Amino acid sequence: MDGFWRLSIAICTRNRHDDLLRCLKSLYSQRIEDARIELMLIDDGETSRSWLDGAREQAPEWVDLIYYRKNPAEAGLIRSRLYAVRAARNEMLLFLDDDVELAPDYLSQLRATLAAHPEAVGVGGVDQGFSCSLKGRMLMLLSGRGRLSPGKLSYSGFASSMNLWNRQKRTFRTEFLHGCNMCFRRSALSEAEAEEWLTGYSLGEDLYLSFIAGRSGPMLVNPAMRLLHHGSPASRDRREQVSYSKVVNHYELLRLRTPMTRLRYGMLLWTVGFLYAETRLRRDAEASRGYRRGLERLRAVMSGQSDSWAGRSKLPAD
Repeated sequence: MDGFWRLSIAICTRNRHDDLLRCLKSLYSQRIEDARIELMLIDDGETSRSWLDGAREQAPEWVDLIYYRKNPAEAGLIRSRLYAVRAARNEMLLFLDDDVELAPDYLSQLRATLAAHPEAVGVGGVDQGFSCSLKGRMLMLLSGRGRLSPGKLSYSGFASSMNLWNRQKRTFRTEFLHGCNMCFRRSALSEAEAEEWLTGYSLGEDLYLSFIAGRSGPMLVNPAMRLLHHGSPASRDRREQVSYSKVVNHYELLRLRTPMTRLRYGMLLWTVGFLYAETRLRRDAEASRGYRRGLERLRAVMSGQSDSWAGRSKLPAD
């Protein structure tokens, strides 16, 4: 061995060049020694050669930037994630969203966490902008989106317990990682597939990959791995499609994790109904339509496909 720490980083992007440049600058500014980083840009959009040349010129010597332009027929975030799993040269693979900004010691904290926990199959950090008030946390619990334990998904399969992550002081075990920054062992993702319900922006793909990886070993969140997820509005699905996908994809994620009992189904209905009511109060007609469509699909499952509670069939597609 040459003594270098080796890591593959995949940034799945689509026409967010200003956001991506900010992300790259925060990556290039990392305080880390004896590292060799394979940086893969997996592109679903259009990036000019001159832009790439500029990004390469700014890169430090320990970064090897590789550009992959995907076939339009293979578009979609989950397909970009799986493309990176196949293409990466190193066992440890860090996914970063193109609109994140890393703290200067993010990679050194990741390296230390992996060294301290060699059994971990997944490690993630904490978005410093993701937190809410006590009232907000109570609403998360009431709506069934959160849990009192920071590393637990809700009973309806939602990941809003992340609003507790900024309150933690030590590394803790988790059932899921946040998609804007998640580091996995490639071998733990060998069985991941491009599920047909993970279309477009692939809402919930981080929960899906976390589920696949978590079957091989523990996953951890280290609050010292700090970043900002700016949540760029560019190149995202329409609000109606996002709210519809929240219903359909969380149903499918629940099916993967546990038999779809009446209790689980009822909890999902409760949470989606709460989200629908919130959009009605905000007079967000577009998002309301998506939740209404999703609720209609769930009711169709309950009335006409009761065998799906046992996980033997999927929510019908449009």
